Amino acid sequence: DYEEMKSIRGTAISWQAYGTPPHEYIVTFNIRSYINTSLTRDEHRIRIILSPSHPFEKPVVMMHEMVPIFHPHVWPDGKVCIGGWDYREGLGSFVVKMARLFQYDPDLVDPYSIANYNAADWYYANPTLFPSDRQILPVPGREPAPQTFQVKKVSDTPAAGAANPQPPQPPPPPRRTFLIRK
Repeated sequence: DYEEMKSIRGTAISWQAYGTPPHEYIVTFNIRSYINTSLTRDEHRIRIILSPSHPFEKPVVMMHEMVPIFHPHVWPDGKVCIGGWDYREGLGSFVVKMARLFQYDPDLVDPYSIANYNAADWYYANPTLFPSDRQILPVPGREPAPQTFQVKKVSDTPAAGAANPQPPQPPPPPRRTFLIRK
């Protein structure tokens, strides 16, 4: 779990682990999410508590020291309804799924498992608002891809000493193909 957690650390997700081995994590999401029907916040912290039976028992997830998001799967007191738990899912994958929940990913909103009915009514009445954040999240276990391009400044004026550039030529006319039947 700890190694997978290291692979998701970046601009959207950061975290601190507590204990050896870690039994608690404070995770920060830098994701735009609603805290009421008209106000968003770009930083959110959750606390994940792993049971002594982890991974066979689902973790407890709650907002950490801040107003909870206004979401169908977050109770007004800040506890997060995580739905079904698969013990085979790594903790990093679970945290990315929680980040997607904070983005209001429609694939993660379950109408049959509602924690906040006011938020659910608002969510279903305003489908054009979601997802609230479209940034790409990390893939657990995958190292970030190295930058493979270089940004260069392009100017409209030719460089000093450069020959007069020729205007671009139009493409040649298409070749015609004829089918001859006998």
